[in-house]
Amino acid sequence: MSLARLLAMIGLVVMFPGSPASQAAGRQGLAVEPPRVVQPHKFVDQHAHEVLFPSGVGAWQLVVFGYTHCPDVCPMTLHKTKLLLNELGAESAQLQVVFISIDSARDDTKAMKEFVEKFDPRIIGLTGEPETLQAVANDFGVLTRRFQGKTAIAYTMVHSSLLYLLDNEGRVQMMYPGGIGIEVLAADLHRLWRAEPTAVR
Repeated sequence: MSLARLLAMIGLVVMFPGSPASQAAGRQGLAVEPPRVVQPHKFVDQHAHEVLFPSGVGAWQLVVFGYTHCPDVCPMTLHKTKLLLNELGAESAQLQVVFISIDSARDDTKAMKEFVEKFDPRIIGLTGEPETLQAVANDFGVLTRRFQGKTAIAYTMVHSSLLYLLDNEGRVQMMYPGGIGIEVLAADLHRLWRAEPTAVR
């Protein structure tokens, strides 16, 4: 199934890189038009505090879905977000990186804290009840599949690996493939922040 067909199935209309509208905006990701509103859900962060996501705190949020037992994609993606925050320097205060678990059975607050803080203490790790995690995954169109191992807790999760950029009103503005470069992400953020009058300065 093509990415365009998948996005259409979950109700997202995007401007792909290279399209006239995307080129005119100067953006390299997949622009969601119009920006998609995401309903807030209650989660628990890595410090065992109950929080709402999207937070509506005024910061932009870069959202990653995954799980702490992931052997490859999730660690590589979170390492990339650390490099992005470093690339942004002082401007990193305008961006929250949020890692949302798709594995409620194993990703308790302790596991989330150990995992996200291996990469950068500025990353927020969110977990919660299975129904909550599934609901938000559905909202974003995240596809997951579980492959059972030899024991009840020895399983792997295959999941889509897009990164989602939410604006300071909690709307999905952009989507990026997992292989996107940090320079591209940083450039898109600068363009969006310059164009957004309500962006945090």
